[in-house]
Amino acid sequence: MGKFTTLSGILKDEASQMKLNVVHLCSSENAKTIDLALLKATTHTSHKPPSDKYVNLLQSTVDTRYGPETIAAVVERLRLTTDVCVAAKCLILLHMMSKSENGDKGEGSVRVTNRSLIYNEGGRHLKLNVLNVDSSRFTRELYPWVQWYKQYLDCHFHIAEALGVIPSIKESSEDKRLEIQRVSSYTTDCIFKQIGFLVALFENISARPETTASKSNKIVIKMIELMVQDCFSVMRMIKIRFEELNVREARLDVMVPVLVRLEKCKEALSDFSWQRRYLVEDFWCLVSKLRHG
Repeated sequence: MGKFTTLSGILKDEASQMKLNVVHLCSSENAKTIDLALLKATTHTSHKPPSDKYVNLLQSTVDTRYGPETIAAVVERLRLTTDVCVAAKCLILLHMMSKSENGDKGEGSVRVTNRSLIYNEGGRHLKLNVLNVDSSRFTRELYPWVQWYKQYLDCHFHIAEALGVIPSIKESSEDKRLEIQRVSSYTTDCIFKQIGFLVALFENISARPETTASKSNKIVIKMIELMVQDCFSVMRMIKIRFEELNVREARLDVMVPVLVRLEKCKEALSDFSWQRRYLVEDFWCLVSKLRHG
């Protein structure tokens, strides 16, 4: 990052801080704390992803009455910025905060998700196509990732709405038990539809930009880290649904289109399959068994 760009970023951050102080002269301490944490987490000058200190603070508000206010603040910053780094950090925050959502009301429930809040707060009018990408090599490398990441999160939040739960199932036996119990209560048609939504996330992962030029980009590395977590969560969720369909002896011909879509993603997902080797091997063995008998 050049000296002029760095100075410009510092001035923008200082201006935002001054504006915050004026805006919050008569505001609650909680509102000021949220906005200050957001500014610190999404500075113009740092080449690093949001600091855990500020992420944890913002995440802690998600399941409280301040949750909508926090999400609205992140989306507003994302909507107004023309800085690639700030946009990337805002998207990372939204992704991480979505993983903080608790609870599930099951099939057919009406549940407000982060996606609903994002679009209600102006997420359809983001300026991601007019971001300043000429300031440095770093931002030029980051730009295609920001474009892709926004589309990826659209898919991620769409799945949350369709399934009524964030696709973030962990490896613990309790998480899997609850998911198996939940899936067993769904109709077969519903399970088929859910698998289709989940496979769409794999397709988005497969469409990610090349990483060759971005291996040292810590913001991109954070995006990939969160994406990989989602990938393994979705793999577990699809596997549980396939196993349930297998128990029900569902018609295999109905599954063929989604199995074909899955197999097209296999190579693109292999870059990080070593991180959960047994899960990945079991998953693709099941896919092959269902596909080829």
